[in-house]
Amino acid sequence: MTQKKKSKIWIRFVILATVSCCCLLMLQPIGDYLVVQDELQKTDLIAAVSGPEYRILYASELYMKGMANTVFFTGGFSEENNRIEASWSKYVAETHGVPGEAIAIDETAVLSTHDEAVLLKNYIDAHPDTVKTVTLVTDPWHSHRARWIYQKVLGEGVKVYMAPVPRIRTGFPKYWWTEASSRKLVWKEYVKLVFYVFRYQIATGHFRSWLSQFDMF
Repeated sequence: MTQKKKSKIWIRFVILATVSCCCLLMLQPIGDYLVVQDELQKTDLIAAVSGPEYRILYASELYMKGMANTVFFTGGFSEENNRIEASWSKYVAETHGVPGEAIAIDETAVLSTHDEAVLLKNYIDAHPDTVKTVTLVTDPWHSHRARWIYQKVLGEGVKVYMAPVPRIRTGFPKYWWTEASSRKLVWKEYVKLVFYVFRYQIATGHFRSWLSQFDMF
């Protein structure tokens, strides 16, 4: 092999390595953008977004650490699990030490994170001057969208603090692109984030009503 060919191969290798490094540097912020985590502090209420059981468990842990006086769960009947999710959440929380009188639930059926935020607002409106700060528990990849929509629905009078479940419990690794399941989560969450901006921020009138048919997705 001539010196000229060796030089070309080396240059190609350097270019490929540089491009690969740049891609990796871009991938990390894409995942990190979805994650919002505030410093833990005591708030008036802990709300767990309906979903995997580890959200219930983490919300219960925070309560047991004295991070709030009330825990709020939502979720109607689930055909998949054959149970009312809010009631099930209360049961799980009680079995992990949270007293029943400290748990508030709403068993209204919901289709979206926005619907759950509305249920929390209804609860807060029914208990005026008792809830000014909320700790919101959800998955790390869901925390950016959840914070945005909950804060939008609850308004300026209620401050939302994010306490996503630790990554190690959720199957959402920091290097999310290394696993097929987390790559799918990130892709779907960005699609939903864009949808939420159109659905609840940009769209008006008939267009907003038309978009509502996609809430269940």
